[in-house]
Amino acid sequence: MKFLVIRFSSLGDCILLCPLLDYLKRSGAEEVVVLTKRAYAGLFGSATGVDRVVALDKGAGVASLWRTAAQFRGRGYTIVDAHASLRSRLLCARAVHADVRIEKQTRERISLIVWKRPADLPTMLERYARLCAPLGITTPQLAPGGVRIPDEAAQKAGTAMGNASFIAVAPGSRWPAKRWNGFAKLCETLARDDRILLVGDNADREFTAPIARALGDRCLDIAGKPSLMETAAHIARCRLFVGNDSGLMHLAEAVGVPVVALFGPTVEAFGYFPSLPQSRVIERRLGCRPCSRNGSIPCPKGTGECLTAIAPVAVVNAIHASSSTRIVLD
Repeated sequence: MKFLVIRFSSLGDCILLCPLLDYLKRSGAEEVVVLTKRAYAGLFGSATGVDRVVALDKGAGVASLWRTAAQFRGRGYTIVDAHASLRSRLLCARAVHADVRIEKQTRERISLIVWKRPADLPTMLERYARLCAPLGITTPQLAPGGVRIPDEAAQKAGTAMGNASFIAVAPGSRWPAKRWNGFAKLCETLARDDRILLVGDNADREFTAPIARALGDRCLDIAGKPSLMETAAHIARCRLFVGNDSGLMHLAEAVGVPVVALFGPTVEAFGYFPSLPQSRVIERRLGCRPCSRNGSIPCPKGTGECLTAIAPVAVVNAIHASSSTRIVLD
């Protein structure tokens, strides 16, 4: 069986798809092809179960989708729509159909956000795993992974980091409502025992640069500089990752590094909590949570208290916690 798996974005969703791709290949797939945005081609090119990546350029329109779909029409591919967006549906329609499509469970999520009704929703890994049953493949128990660090990226990270003990810190996030404001003080504390690796993209440099200036040679700031897989290689050499609810948090777990993650406007029911047994989550018990699906809207109260009220000492305590994987603060 040959698979065409469609997932255009975002970073966290793409990273969490990699274990399924590996499972499909290990289950006997003749070929696994991933169709994605150009920005994630490097990630899927390093996924252990992927034979080929087809990348769409940013802003690609319907005509480009039609041409891409024509490459697979009538060629025996089983199409897995792991995105279920308008764009992926258009592409599947051109390529005849989707053999299986991920369930988005939008109604349940909206109910949780608007009316705060409890929802027992599957994690993102479980949602991906459920794509297997309609294909006649045993539904797996997926765990973070499925990503292979390229040798060149590993060598660059080794040269830059040596044998020092590092903690990776990612102070940024795509949405302002998901950014904790205590990373500078936290890094000052952590740098007493470990060097700090600051990670992120170009947009995150406004958050990493002041921390790097304050810490001097106790810090290595690579935000916005290396490729995604080179960032993964650097994170893989760290003993811990600390950050907001973001794609880099999932990248850390994918390369086997436990995380301490701060969750504010988003909640566990959305399916993106860390999965490794050693990982920790810090969140506050507030009746207004969750306030949005992905943290894209500003705090309705204007306070951002789900994150701003978390003190750096609480994060330090979570780093040293030995039992609870979920730390809920009042």
